[in-house]
Amino acid sequence: MVWSEALDSLKKKLFKYRLKKEYRKKFRIILLSMLGIIVVMLIYPPISRSIDSMLHPNSYGKIKVDWYRDYNSVHLKYAKRSGFAPFKSTRAFHDGLKDLLKEDKLVKITSNKYYIVKRLSHSHPYLTPKAAHLLEDIGKRYRKKLDENGMGNYAYHITSLLRTKESQKSLSRSNMNASSNTSHLYGTTFDIAYRSVSKKTLPWIKVEVYDAKAIKLLSEAIGELRRERRCVVVTERIEKCFHITVIQ
Repeated sequence: MVWSEALDSLKKKLFKYRLKKEYRKKFRIILLSMLGIIVVMLIYPPISRSIDSMLHPNSYGKIKVDWYRDYNSVHLKYAKRSGFAPFKSTRAFHDGLKDLLKEDKLVKITSNKYYIVKRLSHSHPYLTPKAAHLLEDIGKRYRKKLDENGMGNYAYHITSLLRTKESQKSLSRSNMNASSNTSHLYGTTFDIAYRSVSKKTLPWIKVEVYDAKAIKLLSEAIGELRRERRCVVVTERIEKCFHITVIQ
């Protein structure tokens, strides 16, 4: 109101003088520009805070997940049964990839509405069709739980998929928790992170959040499919992920 009154006063004083016609248009432009600046100054702070809260949400609660204990030997048993022979190297993998895709023995895994494939350092975004189907079913089950609890649109993170013997050996050098013989070699296994999930804050924006309730629901969705004998799972403390191998 103070700014508005000041402008009205300025306008009255200026119009006491008869401006020449060629100056009137310039005056109107200056006046409108000043008004525009004032409006921006008034509305920018709340809009800025709102955008910042959407792009950088707060953490919600302490993350607690279910601890599943199907250890490596169990995963290997099912991986060897339904997977394929491990690749010795990345080069061997790429040499055989085209045929495996053509024969429907491998499926490429890309981000979708249920999950986001994070940047992969020691694995390739491929799984057997059965494992890919399980990954999709986890997403559907998770979305159902979110809807039942009146929560928003979340997606979980995939942090590791198919590995070669070469990449596994490289990983073992930097991660003491990584076994030299893992079910990741057979295309039947993937890791889902439980450190965080992504939330859709706008139709075109997904941001990483630390929402304890949303992550607990993800843990429960995975547990249900485990009880239905669709997969075996181990909750990894160090890597903070669910290590999952398809059974059928």
